[in-house]
Amino acid sequence: MDKPAAVYKQWLNLALDDLLWTKANLRERIWYGACFTSQQAGEKVLKAYLISQGKNVKKIHDLGALLEECIKIDGDFENLKLECVTLTDYYVPTRYPDIAQFVDFTEEKAKEAYSLAETIVKFIEKKL
Repeated sequence: MDKPAAVYKQWLNLALDDLLWTKANLRERIWYGACFTSQQAGEKVLKAYLISQGKNVKKIHDLGALLEECIKIDGDFENLKLECVTLTDYYVPTRYPDIAQFVDFTEEKAKEAYSLAETIVKFIEKKL
């Protein structure tokens, strides 16, 4: 396996692990955790795609910005805008308790976050 392929596959595997982590958070009723790990799965799989296309990825957590880079390569990625915007909004509040107090992490939001992340991962898996 060449080096770029090995690197993007590492990112993809981490994204798949994050989906499993999200399921564990859901099972344990850790709603903010499920939202965070969903965001992470989306971020990592978008980066996997960019790496697979020979792009250097920025050390950012904004799925929308990563998505825009993917759209430049493949217009089909336009279909993931809602998923990316929603998941990006979970990054900061799940990491900072002083901000999290203003967000109501619920079972419904956590399950939706998982579904959105799964959609992104499955979409990109087909592209890889």
